[in-house]
Amino acid sequence: MELEFRHLRIVIVVADEGSITKAAAALGLSQPSLTSQLQRIERAMGAPLFDRARTGVIPTSFGRTVLVKARAVLQEMADLRGDATAAPPGPNRQIELRIGGIPGALVPTLVPRLIGLHARAAGPDSPPLKVAVHTDPSVASLLAKVRAGRVDAAILVEGVGFEGSGADGVRRDVIVPVEPQFVALAEWHPLAAHETVDLAALAEENWIVDPQEDHGGVAALRWACRNAGFDPRITHEASDSVSAREFVTSGQCVSLAQPTSKEGMGLVVRPLVGDPLVGRVELAWKDPSPVDPELMREAVAVTYSELVNRNPSYTKWWAENGVLLA
Repeated sequence: MELEFRHLRIVIVVADEGSITKAAAALGLSQPSLTSQLQRIERAMGAPLFDRARTGVIPTSFGRTVLVKARAVLQEMADLRGDATAAPPGPNRQIELRIGGIPGALVPTLVPRLIGLHARAAGPDSPPLKVAVHTDPSVASLLAKVRAGRVDAAILVEGVGFEGSGADGVRRDVIVPVEPQFVALAEWHPLAAHETVDLAALAEENWIVDPQEDHGGVAALRWACRNAGFDPRITHEASDSVSAREFVTSGQCVSLAQPTSKEGMGLVVRPLVGDPLVGRVELAWKDPSPVDPELMREAVAVTYSELVNRNPSYTKWWAENGVLLA
């Protein structure tokens, strides 16, 4: 069987739904039809993409690799339909750096520090650095953009154990080898009074997730929850932080959260007991880079070390467990 784009979409939907039954409904297919198609896809791939369990399906190690590539292919097609190729810089223009990153506090906080470090390193006679930012919840999409030259560098956060394959020609350097995932709760939630939250205590909660996230989000959440003895009840999906925050602060659901997330205005962020979900922070770039990668690495490391103090729970966690590869 020759693989087509629709087959890649099937694999992605099955992974995101975590269930053949739910995926069939999302795709408008019968369950037997989807099962049959998935089996043909796996035969064409040469290995199982999912482990079947009583509670649903979880991507295999090979399946996670395929998922990253599948998301990248679909993103590339979307880019071809909607992105214009940037004009090459002229000889007299200022230095420009296009940097991508996972949504969160790190990239916006990084930009002024990077500009300042570059100015000090380059000297007063050097052209000023102009930085343009592109955020995307998809690691595969960010890597594809670095590989294609649409961004010069990207700050990635990828789930440990759910890593995809690298992109050809893209260099990567780990800066924070272990970053835990915390849980976001309404400030009046009974568990908000605890210093740490046991994942098993969230078995009866509704969850909200970002459907575009592929760096260990939904798949990793299902894996961790199943290890804790339950299947997460994912009832809401939102790709914008405003909606997600409203759902959580109103008590309708809980969500995973970056440990550097800011608390307040009805929201608290707490560590999970035993750190069942962890990622790592990396810098990705493609040579030649308009800015020295060592300077970018320094900027990311210093910026991250300051962000640790945005959340008292993370400050405490970092003091006991944090490692920064500066």
